[in-house]
Amino acid sequence: MSDVVVRTVAVGDDHALLGDIVRRAYFALPDYPRDSEYDEIIADVAGRAVEEGATVAVAELDGVPVGCVTFVVPGGPGHEFADQQSASFRYFGVDPAVQGRGVGEAMVRWCIDRARAEGWPRLRIHTLESMPAARRLYERMGFVRDQTNDEVWDGILGMAFVFHT
Repeated sequence: MSDVVVRTVAVGDDHALLGDIVRRAYFALPDYPRDSEYDEIIADVAGRAVEEGATVAVAELDGVPVGCVTFVVPGGPGHEFADQQSASFRYFGVDPAVQGRGVGEAMVRWCIDRARAEGWPRLRIHTLESMPAARRLYERMGFVRDQTNDEVWDGILGMAFVFHT
């Protein structure tokens, strides 16, 4: 199996390609609730890459970008939790062609390591019912369900999970 490398997005990385990877990952979900406004947000890697409170990371397999995730701290773009002592990650996608090869796990591990390095006691995430593979990954990596932080957006349940660093 090839090694997955996860690193912070650098000058010269193709933000449009990374946004397309995230969008394709979401669109491949059988019950993903399409919303044109949100579909643009998930693809806006260029916008997040320059926002304070956000760090965009790319996952590469054999030197080819195959995943993207945005690590967010309180006050950063898309930090959805009232918990000001937690980091979060958003806009997490793996190219459907390479799912199941450890890319998602490597990106979540990168987020956990970054949360620890920055001193955040918790790492939080929302996921959807249409993302069962993501939920299994989070649980396997030690995240626990946190129903007290669930959110509902336009009738769609955002299921909260927390990892204690």
